[in-house]
Amino acid sequence: MTKTQDFIVTLEDLSTRSPGNIETLFAQANGFLGVRASLPVEAEESTPGSFVNGFFESHDIIYGENAYGYAKKHETMVKLFDFRRLDMSIDGELVENLVSEKRQLQLDQGLLLEEFICQTASGKQVRVELESFASHADRTCYAQKWTVTALNFSGQLTLHQEARHLAAKADEEFDPRIREASADLLFEGSRFSTKNSKMTLYFDFPSHDQTHKVAEGDSISFEQLYRLSRESSFSTSSYAELKAKQVSIFEEFWSVSDIEIEGDDILQKGIRLNLYHLFTSAGRDGLTNFGAKGLTGEGYEGHYFWDTEMYLLPFFTFTQPEIAKSLLTYRLNKLPLAKERAKELSFEGALFPWRGISGHETSAYYPAGTAQFHINGDIAHAFALYEQVTGDLDFIAEAREVLYETARFWLSFGFFSERGFELHEVTGPDEYTALVNNNYYTNKMAQHNLAYAAVLAQRFGEHAAEAKEWERASQAIYLPYDKEKKLTKQDDLSLDKEVWDFETTPADHYPLLLHYHPIKIYKHQVLKQADTLLAHMLYPVSLEQMERDFDYYEPLTTHDSSLSKAIHGILASRLGRDEEAYSFFSDSAIMDMADGQGNASHGIHAANMGGSWLGLVYGFAGLHLEDGQLKFHNYLPKQIKKMTFKVKFKDQVQIITLNQEDRHV
Repeated sequence: MTKTQDFIVTLEDLSTRSPGNIETLFAQANGFLGVRASLPVEAEESTPGSFVNGFFESHDIIYGENAYGYAKKHETMVKLFDFRRLDMSIDGELVENLVSEKRQLQLDQGLLLEEFICQTASGKQVRVELESFASHADRTCYAQKWTVTALNFSGQLTLHQEARHLAAKADEEFDPRIREASADLLFEGSRFSTKNSKMTLYFDFPSHDQTHKVAEGDSISFEQLYRLSRESSFSTSSYAELKAKQVSIFEEFWSVSDIEIEGDDILQKGIRLNLYHLFTSAGRDGLTNFGAKGLTGEGYEGHYFWDTEMYLLPFFTFTQPEIAKSLLTYRLNKLPLAKERAKELSFEGALFPWRGISGHETSAYYPAGTAQFHINGDIAHAFALYEQVTGDLDFIAEAREVLYETARFWLSFGFFSERGFELHEVTGPDEYTALVNNNYYTNKMAQHNLAYAAVLAQRFGEHAAEAKEWERASQAIYLPYDKEKKLTKQDDLSLDKEVWDFETTPADHYPLLLHYHPIKIYKHQVLKQADTLLAHMLYPVSLEQMERDFDYYEPLTTHDSSLSKAIHGILASRLGRDEEAYSFFSDSAIMDMADGQGNASHGIHAANMGGSWLGLVYGFAGLHLEDGQLKFHNYLPKQIKKMTFKVKFKDQVQIITLNQEDRHV
């Protein structure tokens, strides 16, 4: 692979350069361990931290008015240590002030190169150079190499570097999407554990504490390998060995996963940064998944959502199927807990949690949590896509109980009426609408979940009687539609509500969820994100119907969710609305680089990053499956002259190139 500037992200590429945003975007991770790119000196806005995927503290959820079946415990990923603080003094005078910084995130090699000029109050300066990476060869390891150079003095230079345990720091601004756990860790020898969840990690933290006599221009260098593991033993690989393997692993990743765009350098770098973070934050062990913020920040408490299945797994399934398999294995391993949850709610089968880490439901607000039963259909869809793309029938055979148990849930939860098979009191993807009857998206996902389970039962010659009922329910599923308006209804009553007064809503009152009580929002026609339109992306309707629905629902959508714009962009592509499609994709591709949501400091918007891949491949390239074969349609907007990408299909790598001159009209 040819190294270009498009594989290097610098500070100059960011629209907002607050310490928090920088620490997120330059964070290093490997699916197990993540480290924010904090400054080597103390700064008020800095939020250093390291995270381990699946390592959390728990607390009882306190309800003022409790009820049966409510979620019982918070699970919050713990912000563990600051690995990057370097204490320096020159002749006893502290080096505390940051003069300048330069950063280079080398996407093609998985390395972060940084340079900081720091000084004392009297003006003595040092240059601090730091090379770091979260090792993909040894996922227990965060590696860093320091070089400190005396710039304008000769004297005694003291360097002290060690891992520092971080105490929780409360966020003064109200935002339900953010919460930090009390990190009262219990240390015992070379291990520590959480107080409540009883989780344990082993550590090996080599500190550096030396005083050097230096002349102007002299440099001091040292290497550190910080290790965290669920096991008590560690690898003995050297820094140089791990670095060489890191470069090789990333070369292999990009050889399959890269997308080349000609015509827009900013979007080119944006999509590569997004894919980089997807690759680095995904769990690999079948025991962990992909948090909404990856391993770059504490937003959403490190919880796993439907984001993985619907926004991230398509990318992995088509380019890194082994990672996709690992993420799906997590769902398989949590099936027993999902069965317990369904039973707790007096239903059969399995109900996967809306949010959480351990596999238990942790959402305290059930209308926007547990009631999003579509999570079951989302997971089933991801398994079906994996089978279609990889042809891995052995894994589907191993995992088929997930499909059976989710189908059993739907049959238990829904009921047959004169209209068909109905699902009442559900919440769809749009979290500005809750507890409705026959959410179109939910019903559509349940329909395919039921049908896929019936197919598998027939394939393996089992559950014949149940399979007939699954197939019957699938064929009878009720999909709400307004014949007079010729619109697909988001739910039974969606078109009957009062339209939100957008004209008088102050600009600073978005997102609505931070300024209005849910009941105020629920009683109106207003959408947080794609709902019916998401269903149309997955299971297309006629272009005429898609256009009518798009024109109706898009103006009602605030896009307060980062998951929204990518989906609207894909539909705009299919409708031939190039400018709209390009605008939506642009916002998606650089959302975090531009801090489009205003909260990149809390961690990456992982689902949106997956959505930007969808926007290119499902949108501009029109990728879809037809009769078991890959099909494409060239929807390139005029701003993109050429696009080349690769996908894996049935173990074969296919190279797809689209040119503007070949675009379908």
